[in-house]
Amino acid sequence: MSKQGQIIAAIAALVLIGAVALFATGQIGSGGVSSSTNDAITIGPVGETMDATAADDADDNVSNEDLGALDTPSPLGEIVLGDANAPVTIVEYSSLTCPHCGAFHREALPELTEKYVDKGLVKFHFRPFPFDPYATAGAMLAHCVNKNARVGFLDLMFKRQQKWIQSDQPMQALQAMARQAGLSESDFVVCLKDQNRLDGIREIQTRAAEELGVRSTPTFFVNGEKLEGNQPFAAFEKLLKPMLAGVEGAR
Repeated sequence: MSKQGQIIAAIAALVLIGAVALFATGQIGSGGVSSSTNDAITIGPVGETMDATAADDADDNVSNEDLGALDTPSPLGEIVLGDANAPVTIVEYSSLTCPHCGAFHREALPELTEKYVDKGLVKFHFRPFPFDPYATAGAMLAHCVNKNARVGFLDLMFKRQQKWIQSDQPMQALQAMARQAGLSESDFVVCLKDQNRLDGIREIQTRAAEELGVRSTPTFFVNGEKLEGNQPFAAFEKLLKPMLAGVEGAR
């Protein structure tokens, strides 16, 4: 089989496995994406978005006793931006084809990085919560590139999100970005055929849904406090200021 054929086979497997896994975790019902909001947009041929500004009342506040999934290291290794000893941890669950996630990464995250992450006050964990095969493929590739290139690769995929998901051949667009991050064509194929990597992503997603009540993307946990939707920088700063009161370097 040619390498192009291998890529097509890998994509087909992702489509099948991804659909089964999403039904199994309750993310998709017979009518599309399930959400507690009335404004949910169903999955299209490439990606999805979900209005993440509301959730079931029972899920609005997650007690510290229920945060096992946050404290459990990712089976694939964490992708982290910032100082490991930072006093505040933000964990983001996102889907690479979610426009709300892309907007956050382009608009609020740069300011958060400049004012809090770069000063050693906050560390930011990126965890996958994909809703479609393309987001799943991107998440798998993010864990295949060199460890030092992972944050930059995620940043690239979010910055070019509209371009690659609307492409006639989104997988080829993903492959081009993966090449920029150091993955050869054969590396790309091997990565997408790695069942253990796919299982790891599904484990992260399932635990987040079942243990943390994650229903939509992006969903954040700021030192365990749940924050849903594409929030502006000010919303994060409102939470961060009291958490960092008295910490040297915090303004």
